[in-house]
Amino acid sequence: MKILGKNSLSAGVKVGLKVVLAIVIILEIALIAFSIITKANIIEEPKNIILYLFMVTAIPAVIVVYNFIKIFKTFEEEDAFNKKNIKRLKIIWASFIIAGVLFIAISLLFKFLIGNDLLEDLYIRTYAQLSSMFIAFIGLIFVVLGIGIIMLLEIYKEAIRHKEENDLTI
Repeated sequence: MKILGKNSLSAGVKVGLKVVLAIVIILEIALIAFSIITKANIIEEPKNIILYLFMVTAIPAVIVVYNFIKIFKTFEEEDAFNKKNIKRLKIIWASFIIAGVLFIAISLLFKFLIGNDLLEDLYIRTYAQLSSMFIAFIGLIFVVLGIGIIMLLEIYKEAIRHKEENDLTI
């Protein structure tokens, strides 16, 4: 199976990423529409801030997916080792870290809502506690992925340096 070029694995991944990007954008629009339709107000209902934080968290996700699409496009064009991909990887790792911090903030907000008895129903409180732990775990995964992308970025820089040296030799 071909990895790079047209009709390759990278081309298939690029198509899959475009589908994911479309889904994330549709979900973001749906969340915005939901908040408008329900007239979600942070001041009257502090629980609604979680909805807005999820909408903000989708922004780094869109940035990550978009930049991965651009990287896989260079793979499809068989020009994987270029300096634009370094810039894209920097954007991706920063977006992962930001998304991770936002997820952890959402988790802490859940804890705040539980601690201040803003969630009256016991079932909802239990669900919020479990959700808060899960969301914090997701946030930590995003931070670890961001750190992994930083390491990949350094390896990628070294590979580009070696490629440039090889291009200069006869």
